Amino acid sequence: MRFVQSGLVPMLVGVALIAPAAFAQGPASNAAKPPPGPAQAVQAPARVPLSIARGVVKSVADSRLVIDLGQGNPGPATGPSAFVMDAQTQIQRLGRPLTPKDLRVGDAVTVGYQMHGDRAVASRVWLRFGGSTAGAQPAAR
Repeated sequence: MRFVQSGLVPMLVGVALIAPAAFAQGPASNAAKPPPGPAQAVQAPARVPLSIARGVVKSVADSRLVIDLGQGNPGPATGPSAFVMDAQTQIQRLGRPLTPKDLRVGDAVTVGYQMHGDRAVASRVWLRFGGSTAGAQPAAR
Protein backbone atom coordinates (compact mmCIF):
# COMPACT_ATOMS: atom_id res chain seq x y z
CA MET A 1 0.00 0.00 0.00
CA ARG A 2 2.84 2.40 0.81
CA PHE A 3 4.34 1.73 -2.59
CA VAL A 4 1.10 2.75 -4.33
CA GLN A 5 0.76 5.85 -2.17
CA SER A 6 4.38 6.87 -2.49
CA GLY A 7 4.29 6.58 -6.31
CA LEU A 8 0.83 8.08 -6.68
CA VAL A 9 1.40 11.27 -4.70
CA PRO A 10 4.38 12.57 -6.76
CA MET A 11 2.49 11.76 -9.97
CA LEU A 12 -0.59 13.72 -8.85
CA VAL A 13 1.56 16.66 -7.81
CA GLY A 14 3.29 16.65 -11.21
CA VAL A 15 -0.05 16.58 -13.05
CA ALA A 16 -1.39 19.38 -10.87
CA LEU A 17 1.61 21.55 -11.72
CA ILE A 18 1.67 20.82 -15.47
CA ALA A 19 -2.08 20.85 -16.24
CA PRO A 20 -2.67 24.61 -15.80
CA ALA A 21 0.20 25.43 -18.15
CA ALA A 22 -1.11 22.98 -20.77
CA PHE A 23 -4.67 24.33 -20.68
CA ALA A 24 -3.65 27.99 -20.51
CA GLN A 25 -2.20 27.95 -24.01
CA GLY A 26 -4.48 29.57 -26.54
CA PRO A 27 -4.54 29.19 -30.30
CA ALA A 28 -1.15 29.53 -31.97
CA SER A 29 -2.16 32.58 -34.00
CA ASN A 30 -5.12 34.38 -35.43
CA ALA A 31 -3.74 33.85 -38.94
CA ALA A 32 -5.09 30.30 -38.92
CA LYS A 33 -8.68 31.59 -38.59
CA PRO A 34 -10.45 32.58 -41.80
CA PRO A 35 -11.68 36.17 -41.94
CA PRO A 36 -15.38 36.54 -41.18
CA GLY A 37 -17.45 36.09 -44.31
CA PRO A 38 -20.66 37.87 -45.23
CA ALA A 39 -22.78 35.22 -43.52
CA GLN A 40 -20.82 35.55 -40.29
CA ALA A 41 -20.85 39.35 -40.28
CA VAL A 42 -24.66 39.57 -40.43
CA GLN A 43 -26.31 39.21 -37.05
CA ALA A 44 -29.84 38.02 -36.51
CA PRO A 45 -32.32 40.83 -35.90
CA ALA A 46 -33.22 41.41 -32.28
CA ARG A 47 -36.51 39.88 -31.24
CA VAL A 48 -39.22 42.39 -30.50
CA PRO A 49 -41.09 41.46 -27.32
CA LEU A 50 -44.69 40.36 -27.67
CA SER A 51 -47.23 42.63 -25.98
CA ILE A 52 -50.69 41.51 -24.90
CA ALA A 53 -54.07 43.25 -25.12
CA ARG A 54 -57.41 41.88 -23.89
CA GLY A 55 -60.81 43.06 -24.93
CA VAL A 56 -63.99 42.48 -26.90
CA VAL A 57 -64.16 42.58 -30.69
CA LYS A 58 -65.70 45.84 -31.93
CA SER A 59 -65.05 45.24 -35.64
CA VAL A 60 -63.12 42.79 -37.77
CA ALA A 61 -62.05 42.59 -41.41
CA ASP A 62 -59.58 40.40 -43.29
CA SER A 63 -56.61 42.58 -42.35
CA ARG A 64 -57.83 44.67 -39.39
CA LEU A 65 -59.11 43.96 -35.89
CA VAL A 66 -60.49 46.57 -33.49
CA ILE A 67 -61.20 45.66 -29.88
CA ASP A 68 -62.81 47.48 -26.96
CA LEU A 69 -60.29 47.46 -24.11
CA GLY A 70 -63.07 48.01 -21.58
CA GLN A 71 -63.54 50.45 -18.74
CA GLY A 72 -61.09 48.63 -16.44
CA ASN A 73 -58.07 49.82 -18.45
CA PRO A 74 -58.16 53.63 -18.57
CA GLY A 75 -55.24 55.74 -19.71
CA PRO A 76 -52.93 55.92 -22.70
CA ALA A 77 -50.50 53.30 -21.31
CA THR A 78 -52.97 50.48 -21.96
CA GLY A 79 -51.85 49.99 -25.55
CA PRO A 80 -53.56 50.04 -28.92
CA SER A 81 -57.06 48.85 -29.66
CA ALA A 82 -56.64 48.52 -33.46
CA PHE A 83 -54.43 45.80 -34.93
CA VAL A 84 -53.23 44.89 -38.39
CA MET A 85 -53.60 41.19 -39.25
CA ASP A 86 -51.39 39.67 -41.95
CA ALA A 87 -50.73 36.20 -43.38
CA GLN A 88 -48.61 35.28 -40.32
CA THR A 89 -51.35 36.14 -37.80
CA GLN A 90 -52.58 33.00 -36.05
CA ILE A 91 -56.17 32.96 -34.78
CA GLN A 92 -57.13 30.15 -32.42
CA ARG A 93 -59.86 28.92 -30.15
CA LEU A 94 -59.05 25.94 -27.90
CA GLY A 95 -56.02 25.20 -30.07
CA ARG A 96 -58.10 25.02 -33.25
CA PRO A 97 -57.06 27.39 -36.04
CA LEU A 98 -59.60 29.95 -37.24
CA THR A 99 -59.76 32.69 -39.87
CA PRO A 100 -60.71 36.37 -39.48
CA LYS A 101 -64.15 35.47 -40.91
CA ASP A 102 -64.74 33.26 -37.85
CA LEU A 103 -64.45 36.25 -35.46
CA ARG A 104 -67.67 37.95 -34.42
CA VAL A 105 -68.41 41.32 -32.83
CA GLY A 106 -68.69 40.74 -29.08
CA ASP A 107 -66.14 37.89 -28.92
CA ALA A 108 -63.74 38.11 -25.98
CA VAL A 109 -60.17 37.96 -27.30
CA THR A 110 -56.57 38.20 -26.22
CA VAL A 111 -54.24 39.68 -28.84
CA GLY A 112 -50.50 39.12 -28.91
CA TYR A 113 -48.95 41.91 -30.95
CA GLN A 114 -45.71 43.67 -31.84
CA MET A 115 -45.24 47.33 -32.64
CA HIS A 116 -43.81 48.00 -36.10
CA GLY A 117 -43.36 51.74 -36.20
CA ASP A 118 -46.74 53.21 -35.27
CA ARG A 119 -48.68 50.06 -36.29
CA ALA A 120 -49.65 47.24 -33.93
CA VAL A 121 -49.32 43.99 -35.88
CA ALA A 122 -51.21 41.03 -34.38
CA SER A 123 -49.12 37.86 -34.18
CA ARG A 124 -51.76 35.78 -32.44
CA VAL A 125 -55.40 36.16 -31.53
CA TRP A 126 -56.88 33.81 -28.93
CA LEU A 127 -60.61 33.62 -28.39
CA ARG A 128 -61.46 33.46 -24.71
CA PHE A 129 -64.37 31.56 -23.19
CA GLY A 130 -66.37 34.57 -21.98
CA GLY A 131 -69.21 34.90 -24.51
CA SER A 132 -67.24 33.68 -27.51
CA THR A 133 -69.29 32.38 -30.41
CA ALA A 134 -66.56 32.22 -33.04
CA GLY A 135 -65.73 28.80 -34.35
CA ALA A 136 -68.61 27.27 -32.42
CA GLN A 137 -70.48 24.42 -34.02
CA PRO A 138 -74.08 25.25 -35.01
CA ALA A 139 -76.71 23.83 -32.66
CA ALA A 140 -78.30 20.58 -33.87
CA ARG A 141 -82.01 20.87 -34.60
